[in-house]
Amino acid sequence: MTTLALRKNNLFDSLFNDVFDDFFTDRALPRPYGRPANKGAQVINRDEDWQINFAVPGVKKDEVEIKVDDHVLSVSYNSKQEDNRFSFVSSFSRSWNIDRDVNVDKIEANHEDGVLSITVPKPENKKRVTRVIDIS
Repeated sequence: MTTLALRKNNLFDSLFNDVFDDFFTDRALPRPYGRPANKGAQVINRDEDWQINFAVPGVKKDEVEIKVDDHVLSVSYNSKQEDNRFSFVSSFSRSWNIDRDVNVDKIEANHEDGVLSITVPKPENKKRVTRVIDIS
């Protein structure tokens, strides 16, 4: 038979863990131009297409590369910022498999106000069909 015990965290444990978590996860080190390394993309499944959005603050649109190779959509960028004391290099890459029936010539991208939006049109057989059925 196994007995479970409930452990209540106290203030000391919380402070102790926060200090060591900061130390070991490298959050305590100051960054001159630090940006979050986690670039979570938002993929929206719309009726006619898929839209992929994610934040790219401080990245110019000519630093972003979007390509499709063997039905894999890849987005990447390399950004370098410098001032008289610091040089900061940032890079990012993310890929998605796209349907083989997608017309890759119709994929569009927009970069505005630090947000990159990519629109991937759905093939005809994948588009959502909505129909109201009359009851007799």
